[in-house]
Amino acid sequence: MVKRIIRIIAAALLLPVLALAAPQWKEDTPAMAMLRDFTGKVNEILQEHGEGPINSLFGNFPQVTVMGITGEDDAEIPEGVEITVSMFYDTLATLELRVNDLGRFPVIAASIIKALYGETKSWGDVLHIPEERAKRARENPGDSFEEPVDETNGENPRTYYAYYPNEYHDGVNWIQMTLVFPMAGAWDGDRITLGTERSENENMLPEEEANPDYTGYFSTDDYTHLEVFATATPEPDSAAAEYDFR
Repeated sequence: MVKRIIRIIAAALLLPVLALAAPQWKEDTPAMAMLRDFTGKVNEILQEHGEGPINSLFGNFPQVTVMGITGEDDAEIPEGVEITVSMFYDTLATLELRVNDLGRFPVIAASIIKALYGETKSWGDVLHIPEERAKRARENPGDSFEEPVDETNGENPRTYYAYYPNEYHDGVNWIQMTLVFPMAGAWDGDRITLGTERSENENMLPEEEANPDYTGYFSTDDYTHLEVFATATPEPDSAAAEYDFR
């Protein structure tokens, strides 16, 4: 959360400077060239599904690029679809998508995921989770949710979702997807992991394997289970048993 606040403050400070520069793609590093190719793939998918392309750059630097979908090409300020990508020298690190329209979010998020998969996954496969998160926000517009983000790059890409109603006290609700890219050369091109999942059997205790309600960081019973112990409290031979608490 602290990192996210720092990024927001930094972006706010940079916007006046970035708006003065004509947006131009740079390829100063292998990662920046990779981002340009990736964005081209995303745009093809966006337009195929009736959404506008990523057409404005608000900052394009070796460590971070800020871009968005705007009504006119090369706009100076974001217009409700903001995409921030952080990079290493030779590969992409993270992508944060923020959209202030729940109706547009599923297609935009799914297009980004689909660009990663290529032809190995269908459109329905990649659209399912963004649609579910948008539906959750739509059905409870005043209730926020946030999946804690681990920005460590692993073997598989990971996605995390969040919803911030009236985040800046201006009546605008933001829904967000964070994509953590895999380490260079580590991904098999097939699996993508939700942020609420754990890797298969990772640090899993024997009792978790036996009872799926307690598996993972988020239990499916929302911790509403009741545990009953037969042992009396306090135990008869304890010091506390010398006193009558009735």
